[in-house]
Amino acid sequence: MKKSVILSVAAMLCLTAPAPAAETDGIKLDSRYIDPVRGFSLRPPAGTTFSRVTSANRLASWTMRKSPKAPILWRLSIYARADETFKPGGDLLKFGRALVGRLARTEGFKAPSPRVIDIAGAKAVNLRGLTTGKVKFWQRRVWVHLGGSKFLEVRMSGPNSDRQKLDEIASAVLKTLKIIDQKEAKARRKAALDRGARLLKDLSANKLKGALDTRDQWYLYRRDDKVIGFMRQKEVTDTSSGKPGCRIKSWIVMTFDAKTLKLHRNMFAAADRSVETWKETAGVKSSGQDVSMIEKGSKSGPRINCEITVGARKVTQKPAAAPTDNYLPRAMDWLLRRMVDLKEPAAYAFATYNGRKGSFNLRTFTVIGPDEIEAGGRKVSAVHVTDQLTAETQAANMWVDMGGNLLIMKTADGLVMETASEKAVERRFPKAKETIKTMGG
Repeated sequence: MKKSVILSVAAMLCLTAPAPAAETDGIKLDSRYIDPVRGFSLRPPAGTTFSRVTSANRLASWTMRKSPKAPILWRLSIYARADETFKPGGDLLKFGRALVGRLARTEGFKAPSPRVIDIAGAKAVNLRGLTTGKVKFWQRRVWVHLGGSKFLEVRMSGPNSDRQKLDEIASAVLKTLKIIDQKEAKARRKAALDRGARLLKDLSANKLKGALDTRDQWYLYRRDDKVIGFMRQKEVTDTSSGKPGCRIKSWIVMTFDAKTLKLHRNMFAAADRSVETWKETAGVKSSGQDVSMIEKGSKSGPRINCEITVGARKVTQKPAAAPTDNYLPRAMDWLLRRMVDLKEPAAYAFATYNGRKGSFNLRTFTVIGPDEIEAGGRKVSAVHVTDQLTAETQAANMWVDMGGNLLIMKTADGLVMETASEKAVERRFPKAKETIKTMGG
């Protein structure tokens, strides 16, 4: 496990349970990356490492290496471009020819005559060529016209000897590119944030109590129709620092790819969100090695404190001030499906704390509407909802009953979680309760 794994539980799950890659034209691609602020989404190549450190207008990049410490083999990058030399209604091919000359002079990138192609419902200037200098790289640069003088550049860069393969990868990624209307997305986001703020403002201790299911809840995890683990959850009313609220405890055990993950959560949130505590303890066992992670956090007033320990390495994040109107405590994460109005299709947006980054994510929970699913071998009426943990990731699809109780959840990476009885879990995992006791159950 890399030392950079200072992460939240969700990140640990993603790291240890890699998504089965989908294929486009024989090229394996990862889950969809979404940037609602810049207005695009795409599926990057599988097996690459993502970076969102911006420089010179670069919005995101994905690099391929043979091993974590090996040199970069190739890179896929996304850039935001604004070129005032292109006027609305202008000739894109003529602009492309001028662009070729300018890039040769300023960046040492030499490309033959450009082509204008159709990408994601838009026109784009397509360039293929070589950089100059001691080390020459083959590059494909595609400038997608967004309107006015704005462009989105998708760039693939790597060894000239691999240009055919790199070109195929770039083509596969470009087929997945989607352009998002930024004005429309901004308006939807504002409406969702307003709706989320109203929901939290109206929350009282009694309403929070009504959203709890005090029964023992059991779930099974599947991947590729194979059962790989289970979860148990307990929800109770509780008080901390004189503030009434709820306490959520959960235990997750998964085994896959010769790895075993054990995760225990203990979270409290006051109904008025003024007080919060959480502790998440996780361990991954692989090839005889054990890696442990503990994340501890608290909130008093607007101030959030958090520390994360991975193995012997401890990181204390800088205190952060939680957004007043939209902050959603962790203990309420799994209660959203019982807190919202399931009768009305609508989106609710919240700010959630990311302990790994010491900052906040935009989480969007959406009620889609009535649906029918198969559960336990029979058709069941349900409500379809989605839960997008961050603005950059694909939402998980969930189906709940009219009381908001989870029936089935399917994530973008192919993980399926479904409700189960205690007996059903014990049939698959006879030592489930014994294992939970060892985790602090």
